[in-house]
Amino acid sequence: MHPTVILPVSLIDEIKGLPESTISLRQHHYTIFLGRYTGFGEPCDELDVAIRSDLTRHLEQNLENFQEEVVYAYDKYVGECPDWTPKPLYDTVLGIVCLLSSRVFVGLPLSRDEDWIRVSTQYAMDAGHEAHSLSAYPPILRPLMAPFILKRMKQHRAIARRMLQPVLDRILKVPTADTESDMQNGDLMRYILRHYTSEPSMELLARDQLAASFVAMHTTTICITQALFDLASRPEYIPPLREELEGVLGKDGAQDGHMHKDSMVKLRMMDSFVRESQRMNPPGLVNMLRKVMSRDGLKLSTGQTIPQGSVVGFSAHAITRSYPNADEFDGFRFAKLREQPGQSTMHQLANTSPNHISFGHGSHACPGRFFAASEIKVILGYLLQNYDIRLLDGAIRPDNVHVGATVSPSQESILFRKRQD
Repeated sequence: MHPTVILPVSLIDEIKGLPESTISLRQHHYTIFLGRYTGFGEPCDELDVAIRSDLTRHLEQNLENFQEEVVYAYDKYVGECPDWTPKPLYDTVLGIVCLLSSRVFVGLPLSRDEDWIRVSTQYAMDAGHEAHSLSAYPPILRPLMAPFILKRMKQHRAIARRMLQPVLDRILKVPTADTESDMQNGDLMRYILRHYTSEPSMELLARDQLAASFVAMHTTTICITQALFDLASRPEYIPPLREELEGVLGKDGAQDGHMHKDSMVKLRMMDSFVRESQRMNPPGLVNMLRKVMSRDGLKLSTGQTIPQGSVVGFSAHAITRSYPNADEFDGFRFAKLREQPGQSTMHQLANTSPNHISFGHGSHACPGRFFAASEIKVILGYLLQNYDIRLLDGAIRPDNVHVGATVSPSQESILFRKRQD
């Protein structure tokens, strides 16, 4: 592994806009995930453009898809729960996120296929584990060991190619005007196809779809799981969150009972609660990791030069400590900040800044963060409307699991019950 240099937070704005030729997120991923053998970190320009422009621009359509699918998702993974029923929180949320994301990524009926759900959710975990196992071998042995170690990852890709082929055939046969209704909202797949400069291969399409699952599903699941652990351990937040949601739905959803694009910015308390949960439980101890690519190294305004091949990043702890009463969980911290003059659209979950880099910042900020924020609010909103939650009897909020610089939520269960009031 190359050395990692933790930079002072004061340099975030200096780093955020540097080109890939100077510091590279993609090359960092290529290195840590052994991209030569796994393919991670290789250019996925079609996917990047599709997420950054098309998927983000069609937020209203995404919300429709989410809200149609969330009912089925909760019925499948939570159920009626007439009495307090324990559910493994992370796995439950992962199933719900997979259904909602896949509804947009590949559309019905494939999005509900059990084999597709299994591939979508297991690919990221198996690929990460296998890349880590391969990294234990000296570089000279990796070409020999890769075919034996990367078996599960290759199996997932083969299954994805087989399952996506009929979807691709249908898209290519049906005119665009008819495809939307025929494919039942497999939007990302159509968006990606528009950006291929040559006839797409099944290999590339499967790669892009699995890459979307890799970056989207587990990160979103982690965020929601952390927020629900915080909500279950702080039930006093449930009534005001419900009141806010019902007020927004009473206005924006007067005709259909649904959230709309304008609803997202109005759910200030919910947005704030999730962002505060993310502040207290950052997904990693170090964020904005980049590999130094420039032959001359990374020259900083402070006078130091970080050599080529090094990795730079910023301490999540330093940023979370930058707020008043940083050790206290204040679920409405950011909602109160938005009440200040001129800041009504600031301090949101999907906004990046030097004080909020969980989604990155600058030119390499996560392009799917608006998609993720909308999905998170739909999933939390449906829960608030339809379920009560609490921790297991006698339990306290579970501690996070730290593996290296990665921070993950506990695998413990919480209790669900159909809403009583």
